[in-house]
This record gives sequence, structure tokens and C-alpha cells, in this order.
Amino acid sequence: MKLLSAISVSLFVTSGACAGIFDDFEGYSPGGLPGGVWQDAVNFIDSPTHPGDSISVIQTADAFGNQTNAVQIADHVGTSGGMMAAVNPANIQRFEIDVRLDQQGNGSAPNWMSATGFFQDTDQTDFNWGPQAVVYASGNGRFRLFVQNNDGRGSGSRDFGMGAGQWSLDTWYRVSLEVDTENGIFDASVTDITSGELLSSTHRTYTGWNSEFGQYDLVSVNDGEYGTSSGTIGNMSSYDNANYVPTPSSIMILGAGALLTNRRRRVSVK
Repeated sequence: MKLLSAISVSLFVTSGACAGIFDDFEGYSPGGLPGGVWQDAVNFIDSPTHPGDSISVIQTADAFGNQTNAVQIADHVGTSGGMMAAVNPANIQRFEIDVRLDQQGNGSAPNWMSATGFFQDTDQTDFNWGPQAVVYASGNGRFRLFVQNNDGRGSGSRDFGMGAGQWSLDTWYRVSLEVDTENGIFDASVTDITSGELLSSTHRTYTGWNSEFGQYDLVSVNDGEYGTSSGTIGNMSSYDNANYVPTPSSIMILGAGALLTNRRRRVSVK
């Protein structure tokens, strides 16, 4: 990985923690890429097959019918698309974002429309094979928590259920994931924004946790089309109101904040 110049985004300070991200995407022009700290997820894949940019800013309606800017993953079949922002590792990390599932791809499993959470950028050729913790929309209509506590494809992974609540297309959900990266404790929840009802949630401790593989330095939203058959229809989802902060919580208290840096595997900038 190579370290480039720091880029500021919307920063805020809270008691006991500082240097977070809040972005409602209203400052970006529809049809283009989001700016600030956001990068296209294809920049973290050495040999992406995704044709062109995988994301764009769109104008759409929020959960209550109001016009809003959001970021949408394109209807492309290939390696993962989405967006990522670089952060410094911290003992407590929390990421919350509004998610709308727009279209389910028809590739064979594993195949998911949306995964939101954290990655640790390593020397893997694809970020999907590195350490991670994400809440994803599974093909059976439920949200699940996936944690990979190792650096390498298919190793050290746990796939946790989050209850029986079923997701629906064209519905805005607020997905929250908080991680105690020292002890491997995870709190995840999905709320229906319109009704305010909790759709699914889980509190999990990863037995045998290795904190070396919990040094998350990327927050991410992405899709995946990694089945034996990639299909002909791509996964699509939209995102609004991204909120990342290393924060005090019910898990533990963080004494120091994290600084935002813009890090990427490649040198070229789109």
C-alpha cells in the first residue's frame, strides 16, 4: 500500500472521540463519482473485471419521499463494486449508513447485493480476501454478519445470523456495525427507516480472536459477484448518510481518536 496526502472530509468531534466522517453526499454532482475521502472499491482489486467506474452519485427519494443525493453501485457484472474511505485503526470503530437494495443479481452463490463495514487493507490481490467485518444482505432475504479474522481467502471466517427479519427491495434501512477490535466483540443492527422498527440485530464475540487481523483501516460499502457463474444481471444498491466514528460505547471507552488518511493500493488516481 502507498500513503498519499491526507484529504479532509466532514469531520466532527464528540466526547471522548474525534476525527469521524459524516457525508450525506449532497455536495457532489449527480452522475459523477463521490469526492472527499471516497474511492472506488475497484482501486483495491489488482485485476478488476468491473467495467469502468462501479459507483456514481444519483438523485433519488429518501425513506420519506424527499429528494436526496445518494451513491449507487452500478448494474455491472464483475468483481466487486462500491466505495471505500481510509481511516486509522482504532480500538472502537462504528460505521452507520442508510442502505437501499435496488436489484438482486442472478449469479450463483456466493452473491450478495450489499456489504457494509470494515476491511483491513493488506497485500491480498482483492480486498475480499483480507481481514474484514461486514453486515451483508444474503440471498435468502436476511441480513447477516460476516467476520474474517485472518489474511487469506476463505480462512478464519465466521458467518453469524442476525435473526429472521426479511429484507425487501426498494426499502431504506439503516445498517449499523460497531466493533471492539481489541477483543473481537461485534454489535450489528438493521432498522427500517420508514417505520423505525428493528429488522435484525446481533451481539457476538469472536472466540479465539486475533487482534492483529482487526486493524481495520477502510470503511466500505460494496457488492459481490463471486459465484461459479457470474450471471447476467448485476447487484445494485444505494447508500446515503454515511457516518463513521471511533466512539465511546457500551463495549468499552476509547481514549484517543483516529486521523483520516487517504490510502490506496495503486498510485494512479481516477
